[in-house]
Amino acid sequence: MNLPLFPLQMCILPNGYSKLRIFEPRYQRLVKESLKNDLGFGACMLDEDNKTLLPIGTRCNIIDFETLDDGLLGITIVGIDRFELGTYTIEKDGLKRGNVSALPAWQTLPIEAHQQKYTQILQDLLKEYPEHISQYKLDNFMDLSWVCQRWIEILPISPSEKQHCMSAKDPIPTLAMLNDVLK
Repeated sequence: MNLPLFPLQMCILPNGYSKLRIFEPRYQRLVKESLKNDLGFGACMLDEDNKTLLPIGTRCNIIDFETLDDGLLGITIVGIDRFELGTYTIEKDGLKRGNVSALPAWQTLPIEAHQQKYTQILQDLLKEYPEHISQYKLDNFMDLSWVCQRWIEILPISPSEKQHCMSAKDPIPTLAMLNDVLK
């Protein structure tokens, strides 16, 4: 699959939501293209130097857009599925377009009693952002894989640490990190 790519300093994972401000013409073009096709676009994190695209990204769809107070375009995106980035090209206006291969979704896993703290702390944190938490269903907080993906999005860890968790076949590496961080 070939997707236009949006390099970001943050990450979004499947079923995650985020808002972005669009001001560069190349990303305005990305938005127009994404709204016309069913594939969406690829969100790729940048490395610690903000120069290199990291190999694991997320295919996203635009679910809402608005004109912001400053006149810029604001979009709301949702993560669809993870991918591995292969080769990419850079077009004349600087828009990157990459060949991506979909990665399998993490299996839905029930939250066990000793893991309830991850859900509770996450819900408490997200309550500070009512517009954000309103995008999620209560059932989502009962799925360990979903909860771990939200933690990857918000933890203040390096892009390489996030990539390590994102590239895993399951949430186990994220759980190990959460155990260390939340002690």
